[in-house]
Amino acid sequence: MSEAPFPPFLVSEITIPTTPIVLAALEYSRTHTSVATVNHCLRSTAFALILARKNPAYASVDPETIALCTILHDMGWATTKSLLSKDKRFEVDGANIARDFIQTEIAHADHDAGRAKFDEHRVQLIWDAVALHATPSIAAHKQKEVAVTASGILGDFVGPHHPSGMITIDEYKEIVRAFPRAGFREEMPQIMCALCVEKPETTYVGEMGIKLGAEGHKQKWEKNRMSDGLHEGLEACKQYEELKLEGSDTIL
Repeated sequence: MSEAPFPPFLVSEITIPTTPIVLAALEYSRTHTSVATVNHCLRSTAFALILARKNPAYASVDPETIALCTILHDMGWATTKSLLSKDKRFEVDGANIARDFIQTEIAHADHDAGRAKFDEHRVQLIWDAVALHATPSIAAHKQKEVAVTASGILGDFVGPHHPSGMITIDEYKEIVRAFPRAGFREEMPQIMCALCVEKPETTYVGEMGIKLGAEGHKQKWEKNRMSDGLHEGLEACKQYEELKLEGSDTIL
């Protein structure tokens, strides 16, 4: 991995941490999920850090913890199916995978200081943030790290339309330019519909509590309010994304 895996964010005025465990989490995500998922997680990281910088309520959150929460939050979408359970919601799968990854990393840390940074409380914070990332009405009332994680992930779906009003158009463009969509709009419904087929008894769409069974899964996904809201948010953001990458014919 290069020494500078993230570009400078001169507009957003954020810095994504590059500590060894954050870089290891990014590599782990790249190994076990798709490019579109990885980029979604990185955009979510950036938006969470923007919100933490601007909102005094989140001023004390630890950037490394936020980066780990957001980079690992969709491990429940792993393309490495052996990581996933047959009977748990994808959010719980993701939280368990994130916890196992962190515990493995700290077990192999070569000094006590590295292990001490991840006490039981901090590991539980990360588990909670991943498990509740699709349930913002609960996450908002948990610890700051949990709340800002969910809010940052929402930022990737609504961008400058974020209810906080704290993500500007220019910040949004900068983040999407750094981590392009890479087909995320098309891939996300496919992932959710696959979950409906593979785990119909435990697949819900966010906090709406809508159970998506295998029968008619595509129609149920397309017609429920949560998916409508996510798609509407992404569609509304398109107007800020129709930019060509410099020296390329690729559209973000």
